Amino acid sequence: MYLFATLFLSVFAYLEVFNQDMVKKYRMLFAFICYAFLIFHDGFRWETGCDWIPYTGYFDKLLVDFSITEPLFEVGYYLFMLPIRVVTDNYTAYLIIHALVFYTLMFYAVFKLSTSPFVSLLLLYMVIVPYMGTNRQFLALAIYTFGFLFLVKDKRWAFLSCVVLACFFHKSAVVCIFALFLSRKISNKYLIAVLGIAILISMSGIVNKVAPLLSVFVSSEDDLKKMDTYMNFDYDVSVVSTIFSLFRKLIWIALLMIFDKYVEHKSKLYYTFFNLYFLGSIFYVLFNGTMLQVFVSRALLYYNLMEIFIVPYVLTLFRPNYGKLVIMFTLTAYCWINISKGFLNYGEGTDYFEPYKGIFINTNYARQDQ
Repeated sequence: MYLFATLFLSVFAYLEVFNQDMVKKYRMLFAFICYAFLIFHDGFRWETGCDWIPYTGYFDKLLVDFSITEPLFEVGYYLFMLPIRVVTDNYTAYLIIHALVFYTLMFYAVFKLSTSPFVSLLLLYMVIVPYMGTNRQFLALAIYTFGFLFLVKDKRWAFLSCVVLACFFHKSAVVCIFALFLSRKISNKYLIAVLGIAILISMSGIVNKVAPLLSVFVSSEDDLKKMDTYMNFDYDVSVVSTIFSLFRKLIWIALLMIFDKYVEHKSKLYYTFFNLYFLGSIFYVLFNGTMLQVFVSRALLYYNLMEIFIVPYVLTLFRPNYGKLVIMFTLTAYCWINISKGFLNYGEGTDYFEPYKGIFINTNYARQDQ
C-alpha cells in the first residue's frame, strides 16, 4: 500500500512539473482524486499505525470513564471525539471523520501556500505516514498549518490563535509559536555557525547529562510519566541512519542557501518555512541518539513539515529538462526510502505499519504489536 501510495501521488507530482497546462485544466479533479485516496488510506485502516490500542480504548470508554474535567487527553481532543462517540460506537466512522478534518485543512493550506501543491502532497505523505495513528497531533498539525494562511496576510494574532487551538489537541504544538519570529532572511554565516555549535554540543554528550534535570520543569504527573517512558526508550541509533537523516535535512538547506538568489516565485512565507525547517534540523542534530530523542521527535514534526513547502522551491532551480526529470525520479525514491526508514524507527521486526491492514485489505492478518 505504501509503495503504491508513493507512486500514485508521484504521478500527479510529475504531471505538475512536466505538464502544467494539463494540471491547470484538471487541477480540481486531480486534487479530489488525491484527497479521496488519502481519506481511504487513513480512514479505512484497521490496527495499522502507532498508538492504536490507546486511542481505540479511549474511544470505547469515552462516555464511561472520562469527562471534560478529567479528559485524560487534551480537552480539545475530548470535545472533538465526544459528539462522534455519542452518535456512533463505530471506530472506523471516527477515523473517517478524523481523516476528513485533517486532509481538508491540509489540502486547503497546501493549495494556497505551495508553489507546487502536488509535489507538496507527495512530500506530505512521506512526512506524516510514519506517524499515522498519532490522532491528536495530526489535528494539531492541521490547525497549525492552516494558521499560515493568516500569517501570510500578516494576521499574527489569528495565527497565534491557531497555535493556541492546536495546543488544545496536543501540547507539543506550543513549539509552533517560533514561526512568529522567523520571517526574515538570516545570513548564511550565522546559519553555519549555529549548525557548527549544535554539532559540537551533540558530540560532547552534554545533552544526556542534563536531560534528567528537565523533569524539574514538568508539573503534570501524567507528563512526567510520559517523559520517563520516552527517556527510557531504546534510543540507540546507527551511524549510517544518523548520517542519512542529517544528509536528508541538510541537502535542501544547502541548495537553498547556496543558490538563494536563483530561487523563483518566493512567497512572503519563504524564509519562515526555510528557517523553521533549519531550526528543526538543529534540534535533530542536538537530540538525535540521546535519551531525549523520542521525546523531542514528536515536537520536531511541526518543523519537519516545512519540507513540503521548501522542496518545491528547490525544483525552481532546475529547468524542465533531463535534469529536472532526474530530480523528480530521485525525489520519488527519496520519499520511499524515508517512509521505510520511518517505519524502522519503531524497532526491527515490529509490524505497526507493515503490512497495511484495513477493513477491506489484509483483513485476516493478525497484528503482533497491537
